[in-house]
Amino acid sequence: MTRTTIAALAGTAALVAGGGTALAGHDDGSRSARCQERLATIAEHRGVSVAQLEAEIKARLLARVDAAEKAGRISAEQAAALRERIEEGSLCAEGRHANVRHGIRGMFRAAADFLGLTPMELRARLPGTSLAALAQKQGKSVEALKAAMLAPAKEKLAQAVGSGRITQARADQALEKLEMLVDRLVQRQFPAR
Repeated sequence: MTRTTIAALAGTAALVAGGGTALAGHDDGSRSARCQERLATIAEHRGVSVAQLEAEIKARLLARVDAAEKAGRISAEQAAALRERIEEGSLCAEGRHANVRHGIRGMFRAAADFLGLTPMELRARLPGTSLAALAQKQGKSVEALKAAMLAPAKEKLAQAVGSGRITQARADQALEKLEMLVDRLVQRQFPAR
């Protein structure tokens, strides 16, 4: 497996997992519908259900992660994160990888603001620690940090519901995914340089 394959695998896993993050910014219903149509066509051609096709694709992705880990191309931590994303994700998530990155950057900007830092200062302080530890060091609540990180996404979701681009149910699902993402980001120990 080449670096390109690993990068593609990582991108696919991020795409699979990142649908909820992009819901607030774009109405991707038509993209999702086209994806579902393509899956249905492929499944019909192979004589399997869409659920069976999705399970097969995820199994192949998981096998690639296993092979990359066994060959030492990715760490056990990276492999575990990819497995989790693949297992939890949907193949026709509403977002794109770039939107996921943009959403995460927005969360880090909100964290920096909450902590009274610039994004560059936050980036410089994170190696060897976590956002939770930085907040506690400054005498700030971890729960308040999480709320600050979620606030911009909550606002965008509310606007999307208000304009009729998404339903409240979809907004609630996206928010649930975002809350889990924020929990992981806040507790994540960033590697020391």
